[in-house]
Amino acid sequence: MQPALELANQVAGPVNVQIVKRHSEEVTREFRFMVQKTEDCQARYENAIRFLAEYYYQIPDEFDEELTAVYAIDSNIAQQIVDIGQCILRFDQGNQLYDLQCTARFLEQQDAKYQATYWHNHLFNPTMPGLVRIIGFTPDWALSSFRTSR
Repeated sequence: MQPALELANQVAGPVNVQIVKRHSEEVTREFRFMVQKTEDCQARYENAIRFLAEYYYQIPDEFDEELTAVYAIDSNIAQQIVDIGQCILRFDQGNQLYDLQCTARFLEQQDAKYQATYWHNHLFNPTMPGLVRIIGFTPDWALSSFRTSR
């Protein structure tokens, strides 16, 4: 998903976010296995798409509400997001607009959501560096909103 990121009342640009399963350790092992199984990017991509379509997204209640995003280890915007601590993720789909007011934090490398996000992204990015920063965005549903944009 690619919402617009609003930070300190300014649009900072798009951000790629993903949803992660609450209990992601088993799925993370599968992601890691698919990455390490082959150097063939096309085969890896096809295996990942098949796995995600057939299994991963089938049960919505299994997902955590915290969204995650990957940034370069030296990303200034990642540091700004976490330093400010609050942001809006704006999802615009068709004529529906969702503004999720979120708190932001860096996930530690040993965090299960960090690992799930890292290996999921590595499936689709063969040049993924070994060290990245991953931000968790936790929505505050009471402050979030929905409206039609047209």
